[in-house]
Amino acid sequence: MATETPNTVQAPGTGGSRLSAVVGWLRGRTDTSIGRLALLWFRRYFEASRNSGAAAAGYITLSVLPAALVIIGIFNLAAGNESAFADRVVRHMKLDGAAAGIVRDLFGTTADNVTVASVAVVIGFLIWGISIGQLYQDVYARAWRIHVGSAADQLRYTIWFFLLSGILAVMLGSASELRASGWLVALPLWVGGSILFWLWTPRYLLHREVSLRSLLPGALLATFVLSGTIATSPFWIGPTINQNARAFGGFGAVIALFAYILIGTTLSMVCAVFAPVWAEWRQGEKDTKGRSTEPTDVKGVGGVGRAVG
Repeated sequence: MATETPNTVQAPGTGGSRLSAVVGWLRGRTDTSIGRLALLWFRRYFEASRNSGAAAAGYITLSVLPAALVIIGIFNLAAGNESAFADRVVRHMKLDGAAAGIVRDLFGTTADNVTVASVAVVIGFLIWGISIGQLYQDVYARAWRIHVGSAADQLRYTIWFFLLSGILAVMLGSASELRASGWLVALPLWVGGSILFWLWTPRYLLHREVSLRSLLPGALLATFVLSGTIATSPFWIGPTINQNARAFGGFGAVIALFAYILIGTTLSMVCAVFAPVWAEWRQGEKDTKGRSTEPTDVKGVGGVGRAVG
């Protein structure tokens, strides 16, 4: 009598063999150098982020963005060109209709009511803004698996908040001028400034516990990813804002803008955990290659035993 092969018959509805096949496929895909890097990165991000991206995006919308608008408003008011910046934003993002009107009203109102807007920025900073630096500090600390933090860190969060607001204001206010000067001028300034910021941020928030050399992969990745997101934004966020503004008015435009900030914030945190993942992955690959090249003993199991162990 023929012997039946185990597990060839699957009870209806259980899906056990299908699940096993999926699990086996996933294991096979990750059993490569790049697969191990991706899996390690995926796990470390969820371990470190703990939904901090959504919280940070909300806080940035309520505090950093208004602070940047006030800085731009003060600059435009002093220069006497309150409407020029709004017009540049409308042209760059290819906004029209209700969305364009909202942008012009927003920047005009900020420039005309700098005092009131400044009070709102202070309130927003005290309620939400000071927590953004702590969120990023926690993400970096969990990613590197170190412990930092003290009561004096409130000053660090304050400095980081206003620096971020200033950088955002300069980036928004000078983007068109840099592009007018040509990519040979704009690109090096943008790339250099971005690398410096994403090197300084974890170095500063982690109390210099991690070397600049170790932080460099994350800074390079953040510069590449966020620069690409910002550079391509007129092709996808502009039309989205237009569509939402036509469908839902000012509320729709705000929702689309928040979605854009949420995407950028989440990407920045994904890049924030990359540097420790890169270091751990490289060390793991070196150890794996070292074990695979170890000579076996007379019985032929020495190297295998060490590789498994």
